[in-house]
Amino acid sequence: MSAGGILIVCSKPELIKEIRALMLQQGYSSAEYSLSASAARRKLDFFEPELILVNSPLQDELGTDFILDIADNTDAGIVVLAKHENLEDMQYKLEKVGALILPKPINKMILLQTARFAVQSRKSLVGLKTINEDLEKKMKDRKIIEKAKWILVEKMNMTEPQAHRYIQKRAMDTRTSQLKVAEEIIQSF
Repeated sequence: MSAGGILIVCSKPELIKEIRALMLQQGYSSAEYSLSASAARRKLDFFEPELILVNSPLQDELGTDFILDIADNTDAGIVVLAKHENLEDMQYKLEKVGALILPKPINKMILLQTARFAVQSRKSLVGLKTINEDLEKKMKDRKIIEKAKWILVEKMNMTEPQAHRYIQKRAMDTRTSQLKVAEEIIQSF
């Protein structure tokens, strides 16, 4: 397996060393670490990991706020190791951002499987988000074109097919998009 980098956020240097060695053996290209959430936030300004592994609690917080803060700004899979007493609360708060939570103590094989699943799941979510954004933009553009078409129908007494053809032809003649032509029509009326 050839993977990108991993960011380990953990307040225990001996555990960082163990996880870092394990993940590098699994093919991660680099394994950065931070001892606190604030240090991890700074590190994410210049490091884009494929996986973020958080061992809760951290030096400066439980870890929940850190994950909620970064989830929208990263494409990385997120795995959290949590104490049993924090597990339910963390699951409730973090399920909406797609973080996977594992109870401590952790089995190495389960950690590796969960890490792979987190990375693949996050990649799928990012892909779906991109597709959704593209579809929303196309729908918005289509609404603008339809609005311009109906302005031509109402103000210029064209039929709907004539208005459609007018927008298409004007876009071809001016070598611009139908959207730009539609926006010009809307502005002119």
